[in-house]
Amino acid sequence: MRDIEQYNYFSASDYFDAVALTEDTPVEVVYYLLQRRLHRALQRVFELHGFGLDDDFDDTLDDFFLYLYEGARDNNKPFAMVHGVQNKQAFFGWIVATYRNFLLNKAKEEMKRKALREEAKSFVDDDGRGLNEETMISYLASAIAFADQRLIPCNLFILYRSLLTLLDHRRAIPQEEMAMAMKLHPVTYRVRCKRQRDSLQGFILQQETGHHLDLDRRHELMRLCIVEEFNRLYDLLIGFYNQVLEQLPVKGDIKALRLRYREEMGMIMHESNCYGYRYSTSVRPLYNALKS
Repeated sequence: MRDIEQYNYFSASDYFDAVALTEDTPVEVVYYLLQRRLHRALQRVFELHGFGLDDDFDDTLDDFFLYLYEGARDNNKPFAMVHGVQNKQAFFGWIVATYRNFLLNKAKEEMKRKALREEAKSFVDDDGRGLNEETMISYLASAIAFADQRLIPCNLFILYRSLLTLLDHRRAIPQEEMAMAMKLHPVTYRVRCKRQRDSLQGFILQQETGHHLDLDRRHELMRLCIVEEFNRLYDLLIGFYNQVLEQLPVKGDIKALRLRYREEMGMIMHESNCYGYRYSTSVRPLYNALKS
């Protein structure tokens, strides 16, 4: 592998050849391009077009990296939208212009979320004081079931792992190692994790503003199961986690990683017989953590 610092000496033409014309674009090349080579230019764009966004510049850059990685995906190949660029000399300009449009679309989406939050204030305080625990459990159960219905297996697995880690962080394999097992760049994994948590937060917010989540029969039964057995939420999530794990092409690598932790460190990582932090008496801490 080329020394990553050498990417600093690439011309726009070199980057075009390495990114746009390479079928298996190296993730580190794109990451270096955004984080180092075009950092100042992109930061200037953020200063001009990023006003009103809750995320800071670094967060938007991580999101933009994932947008390039996943956006307009062709045959599930990473960076497919970049592969459509034709003008070698204007490649850097295309990146900057695409980031600007990304920010503008992100700002529009955030305005909609802020309007939804304002609407929610008439239903409940921001910290959930206006909701009783029974309602919180119902909203959480519906949001988890709706996520299971909507998300692709890879993103759903990341969401379940995030929830399990929130319930018991002591049993979590480090993100970098899990990302490697899932054949994802650590930045890709981190941003996906944030996006899935944001999705779950959005599903909760929809219910707080009086909107109904349309569940099919299987996921309505899943919601009812979570509501009725919420005091053993950790164990329920373990079951969902293991089910979606079986759908992943990299399930063998993930199972090997978990086995290594169990054998070498004597730790059971998100397994059904580990302790887990169960909110058996109050759902409020979990609810507020997911909304924060």
